[in-house]
Amino acid sequence: MKIRLQDIADDLNLSKMTISKVLRGQTDISAETKARVLKRVQELNYRPNISASSLRTGQTYTAGLVVRHLKDPHIADICRGLNKVFRAASYALVISSADDDPEMEDREAELHLSRQVDVLFLCSQDGSADAPEALRNSHVPVVYLGRKPAPLSASSVSLREVEVGKSAAEHLFARSAHRIAYLRGPRTFGGDQRFSGYLEAHRDAGVTPRQEWIVEPRHAGSEYECAYSAVGAMLQARNAPDAVMAYTDALAAGARDAALARGLRIPEDVQIIGCGNDAQVCSIGLPISSIDLAGEEIGARAARLALKAIENGPEEKPRSVSVSPRIVTRATTRQAPSVQRERKR
Repeated sequence: MKIRLQDIADDLNLSKMTISKVLRGQTDISAETKARVLKRVQELNYRPNISASSLRTGQTYTAGLVVRHLKDPHIADICRGLNKVFRAASYALVISSADDDPEMEDREAELHLSRQVDVLFLCSQDGSADAPEALRNSHVPVVYLGRKPAPLSASSVSLREVEVGKSAAEHLFARSAHRIAYLRGPRTFGGDQRFSGYLEAHRDAGVTPRQEWIVEPRHAGSEYECAYSAVGAMLQARNAPDAVMAYTDALAAGARDAALARGLRIPEDVQIIGCGNDAQVCSIGLPISSIDLAGEEIGARAARLALKAIENGPEEKPRSVSVSPRIVTRATTRQAPSVQRERKR
C-alpha cells in the first residue's frame, strides 16, 4: 500500500504541515519531533511525491548548474558544497557542461529554464562574458559562482582572488624565503588578481621581485612539462630563486620535480607552493603545499543564498559574497617558525 503524508501525520498525531516542514529541513520544529518523524519515515520507507508537490506549490525542487567544463577539480568541490545544503532541503542538483563553448553555455542555461528549475547557477571564469540571453527575461533566481557580469541582476559568491596570490607569497616569506619565483596564470581577471596579490606581498615585505622570476608558462606541452622546463632553467642561474609559487598544482609538481632533478633538497634549499589543493596531484611524490580555493564553502554559501531567494521571491535582493582561500601545508614548504621553535624545546 502506498504511504501518504497524511498516514504519517495520523500515525504520530501530528499535522501534515509539521511532517512537511521536517521533510523540507525547516528549523522551527523541535529536535524531538524531528527525530520521531524521520524515524517513522524511514520505517515506512516513505518517499515524498515531488510531482504532486510541484503542482501544488509551483516549485520543482530542482536547481540547475551550468559549468564551462568538468575537468576542473574546483568544480567538484563547489558541487559538493551545493549538494550538502540542497540534500537537507530535498533539492536535486542537475549539472550540465558547456564544454568551453559560450554558445553552448547559453543553450544549457535555456534548457535548465525550460525544465522549470527553481534556481540557476552559473560558473564564471572572470565575469567578462555577457550573461546568457535566456536570463534576460527570466524570473528565476540566478546565482553566479564567481564574478558575475556587471549589468546582470543576480547574486554571486566569489573567491577573494588577490588573497590567493598574497597568502601564498606571505606563507613563503614567513618561512625565510627571500627570492620567490611565480609561475603565473592566464591573463584573466582571476590570473591578474592573483598576480597582484603576489606583488602586494612583496611590497609589504620590502622586497622587489626580479622580472626573470615571473614566468608565464607557454602551454605547448602540459603544465607539468612547461613548469619543469622553466624552473629547471631558473635554478641554473647564479641568483636562483629559493621558493616557487605556482598558479596550479600541476605547475607546482613540475617545479618540484625540476628542483629534485638538480639534486636540491625540498624544502631546505627551495620551497614550493601550488594552488587548487588537488588531492590527486598534491599527494603524488613529495606532498605539495597548496592554496585551497574554498570551493565547498562557495557552493554551500551559494546554495543558502538560493534557498533564501526561492523562499522570499522577488523581495529578496541579489547579494554578492566573497570568501577567503586557505593554505594547506605539506612537505614542500617549511614548518612555521613557531612550530620549529616548539620542537627544539
